[in-house]
Amino acid sequence: MSTQVLDNIARALRLSANDRRHLFHLALRQEPLESRTPQPTVSPALRRFLDMQEPAPAFVVDPTITVIAWNKAAAAIYGDYAAMSELERNSVWRTFTSPYIRELQREGWEEHAKRQLARFRAGYGRFVGDPWWTERIRELTRISPEFRQWWPDQNVLYSPEGRKLIYHPVAGKLAFENVSFQASESPDLQIKVSTPLAEYDTANKIRRLIAEQVAAAGRVNRQA
Repeated sequence: MSTQVLDNIARALRLSANDRRHLFHLALRQEPLESRTPQPTVSPALRRFLDMQEPAPAFVVDPTITVIAWNKAAAAIYGDYAAMSELERNSVWRTFTSPYIRELQREGWEEHAKRQLARFRAGYGRFVGDPWWTERIRELTRISPEFRQWWPDQNVLYSPEGRKLIYHPVAGKLAFENVSFQASESPDLQIKVSTPLAEYDTANKIRRLIAEQVAAAGRVNRQA
C-alpha cells in the first residue's frame, strides 16, 4: 500500500495525528510523511527581530518557501506582501510567474530560478503526495516552460543564496549578502536576511524607499 493511499484513508477516517502515525507504523513500519498543516506561526519576538534588521530586507518562509512575515525593507524591494495572496507570496511561484521578479533578477534570473527550484524540490521530499505540493507542481509545469524543462533535473539545494545583485525599478542597482537560518522556536521556519553591501549605496537607497513608502501610506490615510 502506498503512502498516498494511507494518507487518503487517514483523511477519510479523520484520524488524529497519533492515530495516523500508528496507522503508518502498522502498514509500512515507518513514520508518515509530513503534512503541510498545521501552519507555523510567527511570534511577536520574531516579528520584532525582522523589524530590527532594517535597512536589511528580512523575512520568514515556511516549508513551502512561502513568505509569512516580513519587514518594511523587504516590502520596499520585493513588493507589498500584505496585498498579495498566499500563492503570490510563494517564492517559487513568484520566481516563475512574476515579470517583476524576473526584472529584479535581470542578469541572474536563470541562476536564481534554478536555486529556488532546487530548494523547492528539497522541501518537496518531505511532503511527497501532499495535495498542495502536487497542485503547485502541476500548475507550474503547465504555465512555465522553464519550470517544465528544469523540474525533472532532480537537483536539490539546502544552502543559502549568498551574494545577490538586483535591479530595482526606482532605486536602481542594489547589492546584498544573504544569510539564512532556522528559527529556534519553530524549526519549520527559516529566517532570511539580505545584508546591504556598500556597493551602489544600497543601504541608503533602501532607507529612502522605506521613507517614500511610509509617506505614500500617510497620504492614502489622509485621503480616506
